[in-house]
Formats: sequence, C-alpha cells, structure tokens
Amino acid sequence: MRAEIAALELRRLSWRRARAGAEAVWGQFAEHDLLTYSSAISFQVLYAAIPLALLALAAMGLVGAQSLYSNHIAPALFHNLSVNAYIVANGTALKVLNGERLWWSTLGLIVTLWGAGAALRSMMTPLNRVYGATEHRGWLRRIVVSILGGALAIACVIGALLIVFVAPLWNLTGAAAWLFWIARWAATLLLLFSAIATLLWVVPAKRRPIQWISVGSVLCAVCWIVATLGFGAYISAVSYQSFYGATAGIVLLLIYLHVSAIAFLLGVVVDALLREEVKKQERRARSRPSSKRRSRSRLPRTAS
Repeated sequence: MRAEIAALELRRLSWRRARAGAEAVWGQFAEHDLLTYSSAISFQVLYAAIPLALLALAAMGLVGAQSLYSNHIAPALFHNLSVNAYIVANGTALKVLNGERLWWSTLGLIVTLWGAGAALRSMMTPLNRVYGATEHRGWLRRIVVSILGGALAIACVIGALLIVFVAPLWNLTGAAAWLFWIARWAATLLLLFSAIATLLWVVPAKRRPIQWISVGSVLCAVCWIVATLGFGAYISAVSYQSFYGATAGIVLLLIYLHVSAIAFLLGVVVDALLREEVKKQERRARSRPSSKRRSRSRLPRTAS
C-alpha cells in the first residue's frame, strides 16, 4: 500500500514538473514573441535554400563529379518524387551541372552566402532576448559573423542531408546493414549538433559554452529529423499532375521550414532554461556551507 501511494505521489510530482516546464517554455515564447521571429527565420531560410541546392550542383559540375549526381542523387530523387516532379527537378539539375555551373559557382555563391547570412542575422534578436544578451556588435561585424557562421552551418546541414537521402542506396544485408544504419544516423546527428553548435556560438552577442549544446540541441535535432522525414513522405506520395498537388507542395514546404524554425527556437529556450536552473542549484549549493558556518558561529561557547 505504501509503495502504491509513493508511486502515485511520484507521478503527480513528475506531472507537476512537466507542466511547470511547459509553462516556462511557453512563457518564454510569449514574452519574446518567438513565433513571429520563427516566421522571419523560415522566410530567410527559404530565400537561401534554392540557391544553396543549385550551388551544390554547380560545384559537382566544376570538379567533374556528375556521376555522383547521376548514380546517387538522381536515383534518390526518382525514388522519393513523383514522375512529373522528378522530370522537373532532374532537368533543372542537369542544366546547372553542365550549362550554368560557372554562373552558380561565382555569383550564385555570393547569393547563397548572403542568403545564409540573412538567415543567421534574423536569429540574432530572438537569441539575444532568450539569453538576456545586449547587442554590442556593429553592423559590419554582424554581417561578417553571419556569413562565416552560415557557411559552416550549411556545410554541416548538406552533409546530414546527403547521409539521410543518399546512404540508403547502398544495399547491405545482415549485421553490416545494422552497423551501417547505426553509423549513418550517428553521423547525421553529429553533423546536426555541429550545425546547432555553430549557430549558438556565433549568433548571440553573448558567448555560449559548447558544453551547453545539450538537451535543447537534442530536442532541436529530433524535431528537425521528424519534420524532414514527414515532408519527404509527403512529396513521395502526392501527385504533381494537378494544380492542387503542386500548390500543396509549396505550402507544405513553407510549413516545414516554419516548423523547423520553431523546433530550433524551442531547443534554444529549453537549453537556456536548463542552464538557468543549474545555475540556481549551484548558487544554493554554495550558500549552504556559509549558512552552516554562520549557524555554528552563533553557538554558545562552553567554558574551558
């Protein structure tokens, strides 16, 4: 009977903590207007996403790696897209690989980096609000930091996407398939954590310790993976022969980017709240010995 009562009290305590944590997260979103900022972030990411894809194709054409597209990326597109969508995507990719690779490797690179930098600059205000930082960097420094940080984050995200969509093309069986599956997702998470670490390191005006890329980063990465897999499942099933299919695909892409931005800000908020809680516990732990010393000093001294 006592064990049942203790289990019931533990469940109530866990529910209260979960509810308090959810209220704290929602309070941060409402206080800093993070849903509005997530819309701005998703728009800037969309602005940079298409030039980024074309830039990657142009880079393959410059180094003579057209076979990488034809043997690996094109089959993945054929497997995940409908026939009509694949025709459009493949035709655009072949045109960039062969005819327009010089343009996209020069001016296209500038457009891509500027778009990525704009996406990072749209994150500066909400991250500064969450972390309680005051922006002291000049506009030129913000531009340079955002472009360099965006280039590093882009490299990590492209690597993660290649692993997710291209790695399944290797047909393995038995124990090798299981080991490859574990290594594939471990590498994907490592690249996502690296991208998040880059953002949390360069975007806010206040430096964040790398060791605090923790539970919030895990939550952000998991949310992004779920959103990506859901979007991939949709574009592989929808019919693009109708106007509705094409329009719904565009709308869902915007929703996917918005959800990804919310997932990122959610991870930032959780990470900030956890660090603040740890700081409170450390301050309490430091104050306890001093209070004990004061209480001992107040004890009456016995006569010798």
